[in-house]
Amino acid sequence: MKKIITSLFLIVFTLQLFSQEKTDAMLFGDVKCEGEHIPYVNILVKGTTIGTTTDGSGHFKLANLPIGKVVIIAHCLGYKMQEQEVEMKLNKATELFFDIEEDPLELEQVVVTGTKTKHYIKDVPVRTEVITAKSIEAKNANNLYEVLEGIPGIRVEQQCQFCNFSMIRMQGLGAEHTQILINGQPIYSGLAGIYGLQQISTNDIERIEIIKGAGSALYGSSAVAGAINIITKEPSLVPTTKVGMQFGNYGTNKFDLASSLRNEKGNIGLNVFAQKLTGDAIDETGEGTTSDEVKKKDGISDRVASNLNNAGFGLYIKNLFSKNDKLILRGRYIYEKRYGGTMDDDYYKNPLTDGTESIITDRYETELSYNKKFVNNSEVNLSVAYTNHDRYATNDSFLGDYMESHNDSLPKVTDMRPYLADENSITTTLTFAKKIKTHSLLVGFQSYYNKLEESGMYVVVDPSNQYSGSSYKSTSKKSANEFGAFIQDEWAISNILTVVPGIRFDIHNSKEEYKSNKQIFTSSFFPKNEFDENSINPRIALKYDAFEKLTLRANVGTGFRAPYGFSEDLHLCSGSPRVWKSSDLNPEKSISYNFSADYYGTKTRISANVFRTELKDKIAFADADPKTENLGYDYQWENIDDAFVQGIEFSLVTKLIKDLEFGLDFTYNQGEYDNPRDDWKGTIYEDDSKYISRFPKTTGNIKFDYSPKNWNFAISGKYQGDMYIDYFAEDEISSKIKKTDPYMIFNAKVSKTIKQVKLFAGVNNILGYIQDEKHLDDAAFMYAPVYGTMFYGGISIKIRH
Repeated sequence: MKKIITSLFLIVFTLQLFSQEKTDAMLFGDVKCEGEHIPYVNILVKGTTIGTTTDGSGHFKLANLPIGKVVIIAHCLGYKMQEQEVEMKLNKATELFFDIEEDPLELEQVVVTGTKTKHYIKDVPVRTEVITAKSIEAKNANNLYEVLEGIPGIRVEQQCQFCNFSMIRMQGLGAEHTQILINGQPIYSGLAGIYGLQQISTNDIERIEIIKGAGSALYGSSAVAGAINIITKEPSLVPTTKVGMQFGNYGTNKFDLASSLRNEKGNIGLNVFAQKLTGDAIDETGEGTTSDEVKKKDGISDRVASNLNNAGFGLYIKNLFSKNDKLILRGRYIYEKRYGGTMDDDYYKNPLTDGTESIITDRYETELSYNKKFVNNSEVNLSVAYTNHDRYATNDSFLGDYMESHNDSLPKVTDMRPYLADENSITTTLTFAKKIKTHSLLVGFQSYYNKLEESGMYVVVDPSNQYSGSSYKSTSKKSANEFGAFIQDEWAISNILTVVPGIRFDIHNSKEEYKSNKQIFTSSFFPKNEFDENSINPRIALKYDAFEKLTLRANVGTGFRAPYGFSEDLHLCSGSPRVWKSSDLNPEKSISYNFSADYYGTKTRISANVFRTELKDKIAFADADPKTENLGYDYQWENIDDAFVQGIEFSLVTKLIKDLEFGLDFTYNQGEYDNPRDDWKGTIYEDDSKYISRFPKTTGNIKFDYSPKNWNFAISGKYQGDMYIDYFAEDEISSKIKKTDPYMIFNAKVSKTIKQVKLFAGVNNILGYIQDEKHLDDAAFMYAPVYGTMFYGGISIKIRH
């Protein structure tokens, strides 16, 4: 990675030789708002790559501008964009002054995810929610998991007490129904879906766009609940370097670096970034059925120890082959070691001991994209992304199963091999956009190839099996090929009404094959499974400007989820033929409805969103039935029932006074299966089993942000209402469905900016709330924090050269 970044720096500096013509036409000026100078505003020459930013005093200078009339743009997040025309003369200096207006609600942001076309957020036909880099920094979110906490309609959660496997739920549907994109490409999948939320750093994120419901028409399989698109940063207009350090309790530390530069002409730019996150293992809680019992330490880690490294680059070249084209090459490297278990005498630091989990992630991502705009209001976009994801993991499953079936004797050291996984994927997307009068047409094609190979050691534990106690090495080969084609017409019927119909056709093929190094069940081989599925998914969206400040939006569309790449396969049973997916398994299909109303005032935004998704043939994880057990499997995926989720989201953001912003949101949810689940029929929990697990009935957030001059004070509260969660005990008699109690968590942060230096400190989970019941025999029984208050403080320095 170091060699790559060094080479890219050399390319940028070499290409400095091809700078713009020397005209000595100089432009000087400043940017003010209500009489105060505004620092770090982008100043651009419209239609060119030439630009700069105002300095710390709000002044700017541009050299060697084109001769004649040019349009200068002043733009900065939090302010309305302004354009002015000025005439530049050879060897002459010209002055230009901007007086811009505040945009406190950031409504002039450009978004692309909803329709794959650019719009201001207030004008986009498909409702889009945005998390900006400014919001991420204010929240002190270090990874994607922390960014998405507290977003209306989204719940991030941990699913494993031992390895801290995390996942996302959108409007009640699980991670398998939410498509996470990076710059519009679905490269976050498979192995990345287990720990990736905590592994993607934030120092290269420009913004995150969220689309809820009916996403499959543009983004294909797994976008049933919607899509989350991570947009990475482009090079700044002036050379900029930012370094930071943060320290917290339990060794929760962060070190980051980001640097950006462009050549004088402005058409070539480079970003580089790196981040290191560390955290010690935490033990604050233990098993118990009351808060007092849970608050007693048990010597087992509640948070795993972690050492995470992110590094990457982005090279941007405009006008490379012809005018109005742009080539982007990006790369990212992620390496993490996480480990936890029995903490006494550092027992968990030996990855092969009982009760210990150790996971090493080694991931490369690279993306090449090309955009070409034509004079006839059309453009072509081509993007190719490749990922390689390796995992090296050990846990005590093999050791525990072996000891249980061999009277506590230990296996041979040579049999204590780790789980190894190697995943490779290639995604290609091609789109053509054309504007014809009131129509904006979009045609696209997308292909996805994924190959995953795994191996691991396992033991037959069923005492009724004639091979009980036999240890064996299992290998698996899994692959998926998908191809999709979509078309969309964004039709502006009038100035106040826009209709966006679209449709996508997908072909899916996936295969899974398992092998063992010895016979361990009655058949001589594991059955293969293969899926061939075709799907057609239409969507229609409408936007109606009822009044100048009130916009109504509605959309309805269908979706599907192919039976491939389930997270539980890769988390619990990796490399093992323990989970059966029958070739007769039906893909999940859905239909989603959304209706929203947004009021865009000068200093207040009020939004309401009503949603409903109906899911057919929902797939769930279950114990193997007798027929499947005879094939050598312990678990199976099956179509269990039809289900629905629905609710209403309400949010308010307002600037109470000049420097004080207040935010409030509240969501009411309902999610149910059509029938009680088979696991709970005939028990006292039969009626409760109809409710979708881990879907709170109500959620909410409140936030105060006060920013006088160079200070910022922020306090926020996150509320979670009651919900149902399954507890599967080792002894079936103790299994139950728990209805959790509502709770609220408060966080606070303060920062002070002194010229180029920012000092900050904060506290999360101020009241130290933890869940009031904990069981180690069900690692997924997590519904609230399992450790208490966390403190941090740090410094960041931003240098503009």
